[in-house]
Amino acid sequence: MLWASGLLSEFERDLEIPDLITNPSTAEAITKDLKGRISGAIVVVATGGTERSVEVIAANLEVPVLILANPFNNSLASSLEAYAVLRERGLAVKLLYSPLDPSIASAIRSFVRVCKTIYKLRESRLGQIGESSPWILTGKGSGLIKERIGPEVVRLEVAELLALAARADPNDVEKLAEELKSKFGGMVEPSMEDLKNAARVYLAMREIASRHGLSAITVRCFDLIDHGLTGCIGMSLCNDLGIVAGCEADLDAVLTMMIISFLTGEPCWMANVVRVNEGTNTVTLAHCTIATKMLADVRRATLRSHFESGKCVSIQGPLKGADVTIARLGGGKLERMTIATGKIIGCDLRDPGLCRTQAEIKLDGMVEDLVANTLGNHQVLAYGKLKSVLLDFCKFKGIEPIVI
Repeated sequence: MLWASGLLSEFERDLEIPDLITNPSTAEAITKDLKGRISGAIVVVATGGTERSVEVIAANLEVPVLILANPFNNSLASSLEAYAVLRERGLAVKLLYSPLDPSIASAIRSFVRVCKTIYKLRESRLGQIGESSPWILTGKGSGLIKERIGPEVVRLEVAELLALAARADPNDVEKLAEELKSKFGGMVEPSMEDLKNAARVYLAMREIASRHGLSAITVRCFDLIDHGLTGCIGMSLCNDLGIVAGCEADLDAVLTMMIISFLTGEPCWMANVVRVNEGTNTVTLAHCTIATKMLADVRRATLRSHFESGKCVSIQGPLKGADVTIARLGGGKLERMTIATGKIIGCDLRDPGLCRTQAEIKLDGMVEDLVANTLGNHQVLAYGKLKSVLLDFCKFKGIEPIVI
């Protein structure tokens, strides 16, 4: 067991280690005490003859279980038997075999992140301000979202956001507008009054999130344009703050953002697919907002008007030339997720015919497969190659991964 202690030492603060389990009765007693208090379980199988104990642990806890097998004392044999039965029963279980190699720590790290994400999703509240925009055809009901993914959907009205924006403290508005002006590298179409209006929307979004206990928010933002306002700055700053924020009241897309942001602890980018090129195997994404934390250099970013309307404020800025993952949750019952990896090869393209922030990504897989398997227009981009951790998430949530 010393080898397991060494491999798990870096996760010590996340672990609650019970007494040694030697039979199914002990497993039954320990799991009754732990049920409801933990987000996942790592079962280190030390010897053969432990199949029943592993079965009891996984069945009783009702959380993702990682069965960790080793090369000695028929550990792997017992693990395989238990894993086969538990998998047939549809339980959230994964088998990991380690030849006592410290490299297994990355797989354990991924498992811990997924467990924490699933737990956090279950405890989260997602605020939908206004109905989905009329061109969003893939939205889901709140009951399905709660059952399949975890968050409680809180339905709110755009009128509440507008009222809070109108009542925003003038001193706070003035201060934030000045900070934004000095933070970005330039301002083209917007006036200072536009910038103050954008600041008001952000302060209202932040207040709504606090008032309703929201971990995430999505706004029918085109309704704001009728009032000369945009939510682009608000979305950006909320994502910087750790409040996941998505556009157009698109629930499927913001759920994808929540999953990825909870897994990574970093903001991600929701964007339109605007072009694909099979010859270069690239896809171009564009939107009028992005978390400033995702920009390669905020001083190279520019405050612009909103692309479609020419009103208020949006963001045009460069992403990093980095490895990325593009993902999207969807399907009629939220039962599928597309996952593609690649690298940003062009950004801040300054194409006048597209939303302000733009990026061209060369995919590792085939771009035509991304198009053929799409689950909707809005895609979510995050830095890093996240395929492995997303596959684990899909496995434990009963989601079919479509790897591009």
